[in-house]
Amino acid sequence: MPPRFACITCGSEEQLTGSQCGTCRLTERLRDVLAEKTGGIHPGLATLYDHLLTARDPRAAVRWLRKEPVRATLRGMAAGELPIRHFTLDALPPSPRVRYLRHMLISAGTLPAIDVLLNDLENHATSFIAGLPKEHGAVTAQYFHWELLRKIRQRSANRAMTPSSYSIRSTELRKIAHFLAWLDANGLSMPSLDQTSVDRFFAHHHSQVAVGTFLNWAIRQGLTSPVKIPGRKPARPRPPVSDDIIWDKVDQLVDDESVPLGSRVIGILVLVFAQRISDCVRLCRSDVTDGEAMRIALGRTPLTLPSPIAVLLRRHLEELITRRPYVAGGPDWLFPGATPHHHVSEASVALHLAPHKIHARQIQQARIDHLVRTVPASIVADTLGINIHTAVKHAARTNSRWGDYPELRASPQESSTRAKVTSRNPRESQ
Repeated sequence: MPPRFACITCGSEEQLTGSQCGTCRLTERLRDVLAEKTGGIHPGLATLYDHLLTARDPRAAVRWLRKEPVRATLRGMAAGELPIRHFTLDALPPSPRVRYLRHMLISAGTLPAIDVLLNDLENHATSFIAGLPKEHGAVTAQYFHWELLRKIRQRSANRAMTPSSYSIRSTELRKIAHFLAWLDANGLSMPSLDQTSVDRFFAHHHSQVAVGTFLNWAIRQGLTSPVKIPGRKPARPRPPVSDDIIWDKVDQLVDDESVPLGSRVIGILVLVFAQRISDCVRLCRSDVTDGEAMRIALGRTPLTLPSPIAVLLRRHLEELITRRPYVAGGPDWLFPGATPHHHVSEASVALHLAPHKIHARQIQQARIDHLVRTVPASIVADTLGINIHTAVKHAARTNSRWGDYPELRASPQESSTRAKVTSRNPRESQ
């Protein structure tokens, strides 16, 4: 039977939106938004045009192109009214939508890759400091550019800034501004600051690590007299997590279909292999090999995954084929996020794991303690990707005696005893 509803342009019945299919409607919208005055697609936006046409759901791309300031900015670029540069986006009011647009342009190859959050932090700091009193703004700008930003850039050379780090640094600026305002309110200044005033401030304002770091810098720069910064009270150590509790949580994640599959896999990597969520979300597909056995590279030496974990990871990889919103562009993340060119956020994964009360930091410490009692610290560091000094510290804390490893391996009696213990405790073998 002839189709009753079909695209008036190509006759397709797929992903209809009004009188057109999704692909034809997207093509028409792109030509409207990205065309220069002569009618053709602006050469500088051609890669964005090609990239958006690979959308698995063209209707979502059409809706995005209607939103502001996306439409006005892209039209301005296409018309030659706005340069196709990062500073064009810097001039827009900061918002998640502007950040998404920047990620999209980077993913398409229209703009060069940068650390987007670091760029946003610099823009935020410039705007924030401009709103401070002149004297406060001068010292805050000096501290931000020559102390904070220098260290952040050194770290971002190996790893892009995370949302949590962005939040910490922006909060740090606010706390420093609050401290400087407190000095003014109490008739003080940086040169006249004394120990009594410092003690009074820290006695009434808790969680002021940022101010302490700022004051130490100011002392080194000779901006204030030498004072002693009150130390932080050590946090109460949490009770250790038993191995049985950890394995119970593993069993729960293996079976719990209510948790997104990617977060389940990350949670199991945290529980079994003492990984940090921040490291898991940065894994790429190239870190996983699937042959006779599935292996994953968490450290220098890949690990063979047990069957239940391998089954979940294979399911996850199969789902990624249909979930990727754009066929081309961007890094090949193992756990891609909704933002183009970016992996899933740590906060999103932590939120999914919260119902199972999985506290990654606490569990990581407990698992490393257990593993260094099972195998040498050097092997733990090599296979799990943790620092060797961290592994050795855990081994010393747990009184592990793997310094006798060669003798244990050479002793048939010890090997026989170990085999019997393992046979009685299947989880120990895991």
